[in-house]
Amino acid sequence: MLRPALNSELAEAHQKIPSLDVDTPEKRSSYRQFVNSLFTVEGTIKGKEDVIGYEERDIPGPAGAMRVTIFRPKNPTRQVEDTPGFLHIHGGGPSTGNRFLGFTMIDWVESLGAVGMTAEYRLAPEHPQPAALEDSYAALQWMSEHATELGFNPHKLIVCGGSAGGNLTAGVTLLARDRSGPEIRGQVLMYPWLDDRADSLSVQQFGDIAPVSKADLLTVTNFAFGEHHEHADMYTAPSRAKDLSGLPPTFIDVGEADVFRDQDVAYASALWRDGVSTELHVWPGSWHGFDLFVPDAPISRRAMATRVDWLRKLLGN
Repeated sequence: MLRPALNSELAEAHQKIPSLDVDTPEKRSSYRQFVNSLFTVEGTIKGKEDVIGYEERDIPGPAGAMRVTIFRPKNPTRQVEDTPGFLHIHGGGPSTGNRFLGFTMIDWVESLGAVGMTAEYRLAPEHPQPAALEDSYAALQWMSEHATELGFNPHKLIVCGGSAGGNLTAGVTLLARDRSGPEIRGQVLMYPWLDDRADSLSVQQFGDIAPVSKADLLTVTNFAFGEHHEHADMYTAPSRAKDLSGLPPTFIDVGEADVFRDQDVAYASALWRDGVSTELHVWPGSWHGFDLFVPDAPISRRAMATRVDWLRKLLGN
């Protein structure tokens, strides 16, 4: 099958990327241990310890306490009313991962003077949807309700996430609209997983490469949505939503060589159809999570800078 070539800036690193192989309890346990050892709060703020501080707390969730980490500038230069806040929802399957996986926006705390929070949620298949969605929505509610205590303006609350975290970001944004919940100023969806189906052209073109192959995708789809997709609806699989009107301004980016490319482009088109201001970027030759795995590649730097530029314009910073 014809397909675009992989980006040469990322090619060498791609050869070392492991696939999301979690189809047995043993593999899942091993992968989770690997992720938890690799993604930590110390690694997240490495090199920024002098300018960014953090606090870890337990907040109430639908099934009990949830651990969150809150990041703030050590020397804030903004008044609270001018300070944005962002909730990060992590990726990872959604059968793996922790709150630091995919937290590539630590620079937002410094460059935007923002307060950032990242939260845990229950993982599949032990807890299929909507467990992760409701946990993430509870984190959104808590962050909004505690904005003054945390030090940011609740009218400047951004929700963001990549991959499965992008799925949950889009889902909680829909829930906030339909439950008259927290005000969301904007959503940032990084290579989001939005559809419970795996039949697009991009899946056919790039379903043979790491870190998310078609086989991996089918496995975690069954974990999250059930073998008969009985847990899939417009909130857990936002591509199913028939009406996206009333959602906040949206930023979507995805790689040209990502299995989620086509569903992300389709979601952007649906947002435009329903009158939602949306900016879409498709990064040439880039595979799933490219900026997380190869943050210093020129195209990764471009992607991260473009997200910040969009937020600056949105927030008037």
